[in-house]
Amino acid sequence: MRIPFFLFVFAAALQAQTPELETYIEVRTGTLPIVLTVPHGGTLKPESLLARRYGVTGIDSNTIPLSEMIIEELAARYGGKPHVIISRLSRSKLDPNRDLEEAAQGDPTAIAAWHRFHDSAQKACNAVMKKSGMGLLLDIHGHRHLDQRVELGYLVKAEVLKHSDAELNADAALIASTSIRDLDKRSPQSFAQLLRGPQSLGALLEFRGFRCMPSGSKSNPAFLAGYFSGAYDVTAHGSSKSGTVSAIQVECPWNNVRDTPENQRRFAIALADSLGVYFEVHFGRKLK
Repeated sequence: MRIPFFLFVFAAALQAQTPELETYIEVRTGTLPIVLTVPHGGTLKPESLLARRYGVTGIDSNTIPLSEMIIEELAARYGGKPHVIISRLSRSKLDPNRDLEEAAQGDPTAIAAWHRFHDSAQKACNAVMKKSGMGLLLDIHGHRHLDQRVELGYLVKAEVLKHSDAELNADAALIASTSIRDLDKRSPQSFAQLLRGPQSLGALLEFRGFRCMPSGSKSNPAFLAGYFSGAYDVTAHGSSKSGTVSAIQVECPWNNVRDTPENQRRFAIALADSLGVYFEVHFGRKLK
C-alpha cells in the first residue's frame, strides 16, 4: 500500500505544529563523534495515534535506561556527550527502525514522528561529520535469542559471517554494502579483523566480560540460533551509501545486560571503555 502524497504534506505540517512530537521523539545535541539512536524502548500509547496493524510491536525493554547510562559513562570518560535520538512511542504506534510505510502505517502523526526521528538522526550525523570528519552511530536494541550474547550488526548476514576471513576480505561488493564501509577504509586492520578480530568491538566487549557475536570467540551464529545483522536505521544513517559516519546495530540480551540496573551500568562502563580503544585503533584518533 502506497502512502498518499497528501499525507506526507500533512505530516510535514504536523511536525511544525504538534508540540507532542518533541515528547514522542526526544532529541539531544551532543559534542562527541557518536550518535545514539534508541527506536524500540518507548512506552507511550496516545489514543490519537492508530495502532499498527502488522509488523513487530514488542518493546525492547530497558533500552532507554541502558542508553542513559551509556551517555553518562561516555561523558565521564571523554568530557562530552553523544547526540541522542530516542523514540518514546510504543512500537505498537511507531517503529522507527522500518521504512515509513511499515513504520507508521498511514497515521499522519506517526508519519511526522518518523520524519522527526530520521531527520534528527541525519542532522546529528551531519553535525558529527562537520565537526570531526567521521564518527559512529550506535543503534541500541534488545533481543531474547537463546544465545544470550551481545549481537553486533554491520549489515553482514549470518550466512556470510560463516565465510573465512580471506573470503570476507576479498569481497569488495560486500564491504561496500556494509554500514561500516567508511570505517573499513580508515582502519589499519582488515575488514574481517574489524568484524571479529582481537580489537573488534565484539572482542573489546568480551575482554570486559560480555559475550558477543561476531567476535574472536564466536565468529558466526549457530544454525537457527538467531542473529540481527542490522535493519533500517543503520542502513539509512551508516556509511553504506555515502557519508563518513559508520553504524552498528547493538542488540543487547536480557540476561546480564538489560535485566537489572547493576548489569546495565556494567555494560555501559564496558561499552564506553571499549569505544575509547575502538576509536584510537580504527578511527586513528582519541574519542573526544
